[in-house]
Amino acid sequence: MMIVESLLVGAISIVLLIDFLLIILWKPKSPEATKETPPLVSVLIAARNEEQTIQRCLDATLQLNYPSDKLEILVGNDGSTDATYTLARAYAKKYPHIKVLNITETKGLARGKANVLAHLASIAQGDYYFITDADTAVPSTWIHAMLEGFSSNTAIVTGVTGIQHSYLQNTDWLFALGMVKVITDLNQPVTSMGNNMAIIKEAYLSVGGYENIPFSITEDFELFKQVRKKGYHVEQLFNTGVLAYSLPASSVHQILNQRKRWMKGAVQLPFSIVALLFFQALYFPGIVTLAIFQWKAALLLMFLKIILQSIFILRVKATLRMKTNPLKLAFYEVYSFLLSVSSSIFFLLPVKTVWKGRKY
Repeated sequence: MMIVESLLVGAISIVLLIDFLLIILWKPKSPEATKETPPLVSVLIAARNEEQTIQRCLDATLQLNYPSDKLEILVGNDGSTDATYTLARAYAKKYPHIKVLNITETKGLARGKANVLAHLASIAQGDYYFITDADTAVPSTWIHAMLEGFSSNTAIVTGVTGIQHSYLQNTDWLFALGMVKVITDLNQPVTSMGNNMAIIKEAYLSVGGYENIPFSITEDFELFKQVRKKGYHVEQLFNTGVLAYSLPASSVHQILNQRKRWMKGAVQLPFSIVALLFFQALYFPGIVTLAIFQWKAALLLMFLKIILQSIFILRVKATLRMKTNPLKLAFYEVYSFLLSVSSSIFFLLPVKTVWKGRKY
């Protein structure tokens, strides 16, 4: 059993090393100065059965501190069977810079959300496309703060998204996005986030738009991959100016489908990143198995993991000026354990991913 125990301790130690490096490497960069002449920007919002959230989303866009004559809000209704279209149209009638399209046709290879965005981009007038979701509320500073992330060769800028009304889901998102930020700052960007991103029009058109790239349920990740192939740079911002808030998943089933959707994209990442995620995924099974042979060693390693991870999460939240009770992070560890195990099992089950009422 000594060999097994040694392997388990080694694998868990790698996870602890990763968490330690995350703490050391957490140095969010200060954005550059805002562009002097505000460019024309288009905000693209895909909406499917979002009658409970579309007004919150559009109200947030109306609070954007950006010249209205340089801003257009485009909403694509994706076959909603509720009042989403009616509610969005009411905004379009009242505010001339808001337009609502009823999407009924398929454009090229695009499907679902990607299809809606393909249609919206085809009529967008902006030099930059800002993309968010109908269940997300962006901050008033969003446009200006995101534009600060663009340099000469930057094609995509990603903001940071938290989760309202759920401490555990919010912590989980910020922990994951914090890791993405560190890796991106090491010039090894791994993805972009489709509810809080901006892409320069030139880069979007250079890959042919969503209608000409391979369809993926993780449409933001696919666009990211195609843009990176063109040699463009990607920037991940992490500050309050780009901090948007989404709403929490309403059920365990929705969380598992969300995770399965993300994991399908994760397996396409570079080997080095997949290896890091693999060791992270091994942590919980490893610590449980080690406890069978050496419970004291398992307890010590688990304690170190919680300490290191908590320090990193606290630094991430402090960057966003969020206050948190360190004691609550112990509850997050339990949540993370249950979510990791159930997500892994659900990912391996031969069932399709259900997203926005569609199966993929």
